[in-house]
Amino acid sequence: DSMEPFHQNFSLENKSIQYPFAEHERVPFWLAAIIVFVIPVIIIAAISLIKYRSLHDLHHALLGFMLSITLTLAVTDFFKTFAGRPRPDFINRCDPLPGSVDAKPWGLSNSSICQQTNDAIMKDGYKSFISGHSSASFSGLGYLTFYFAGKLNIFDKKGHVYKTIVLLCPITVAAYIAVSRTEDYRHHWQDVVTGGLIGFIFSFFTYHQYYPPLYSPISHRPLSVRLKPHSPQHRAEFTFDDGSTFEINVIRNDGTSVLRNTKTLLGSTKDDDYPQEGSHQIV
Repeated sequence: DSMEPFHQNFSLENKSIQYPFAEHERVPFWLAAIIVFVIPVIIIAAISLIKYRSLHDLHHALLGFMLSITLTLAVTDFFKTFAGRPRPDFINRCDPLPGSVDAKPWGLSNSSICQQTNDAIMKDGYKSFISGHSSASFSGLGYLTFYFAGKLNIFDKKGHVYKTIVLLCPITVAAYIAVSRTEDYRHHWQDVVTGGLIGFIFSFFTYHQYYPPLYSPISHRPLSVRLKPHSPQHRAEFTFDDGSTFEINVIRNDGTSVLRNTKTLLGSTKDDDYPQEGSHQIV
């Protein structure tokens, strides 16, 4: 928020930016943070620790959730800063000088005609695209929807209606938060739709980084931990002398021999089908 957003030129006759400035928002920032971030974390923690008693599930679920929110907010802030689209209430924020008209010949004005002395209000007026409330809502609550879907095995072909109802709850809340931004005249409908799509796409992508597809019969189980394959510390070499005896040599990775021994093959005779002379290695 410290960066100055790009200032798009605007027309004083553009009715889409002539709406009144709402002093009180239907879903203020603090409430959106609780609904989108705090409540999903509590629900995920409760399901992981109480129902499944799995720290592994909690670890994967929260990693995916945090990744979804982080990526969404980063992209949202990028567009808000560099798009510089005026909000629907921009003219009210701007408070143009009396008698101001759009410049000729292009019919556009800029912030130089504004009397607004509150820099924060003016600066925020250029951050319409994209809606942060919308993108964050569909990112956090969208991820919670996928988490519910996985835990409920939504595609188990049993047709339980209650599962659909459970999944609709977080998405409905996200949709209401998004729509409320147009009711408060903080965003144009394009800002809200684009923000919702970005948030939902990131929630889908990050969820499937840590959980199998929803059509999987084990969709409720997190993926295994990504660990580097174990590297053996020793190797064993077997040297067969004449078909009746063999030598065992255990060697460390640094080439140091830690065990050397000669064994006799039980019941061996010259005619038995035993390994021929030579060296063999097992890691």
